[in-house]
Amino acid sequence: MHKFLLGVVIAVLGAGLLASSASAFDHHFNVLSKQTSSKRVGHTKFRFKDELLNPKNRQDRVGRDRGECKFNIQTHNLKCHAVAHLNGKFAGSGDIRVRGDMGRGDHRLNVVGGSGQFNGVAGKLKIQTLNPRVDRLHFDLTR
Repeated sequence: MHKFLLGVVIAVLGAGLLASSASAFDHHFNVLSKQTSSKRVGHTKFRFKDELLNPKNRQDRVGRDRGECKFNIQTHNLKCHAVAHLNGKFAGSGDIRVRGDMGRGDHRLNVVGGSGQFNGVAGKLKIQTLNPRVDRLHFDLTR
């Protein structure tokens, strides 16, 4: 009986260790976002798609993102929402959802959730434009 209980305890502890390592992800990381398409929708909206690249090796594709922004004529801000998908080669595996308003000098969006290893995350996404087609995305995540 003791051997059986010991086996059950070891199996439960092993499953717990596997589950905790499977949910591990980097909380602070950068990726490069290279625009692959942008489409205007009506007068004030646009949709975009980007490939996400390892900042140390631009040939290494680590994910993709897609989103939509709407220009607010009264506030001169963009109201945006997007989803970044990381393929597990860099920082973690799963989706990160962001949304918020961006204005002159303010290039931050709120992280509002995710899936996979990023399930339940929150935090900030800071966007730095490097050239007209490439941005550096800095994720600051909490759970």
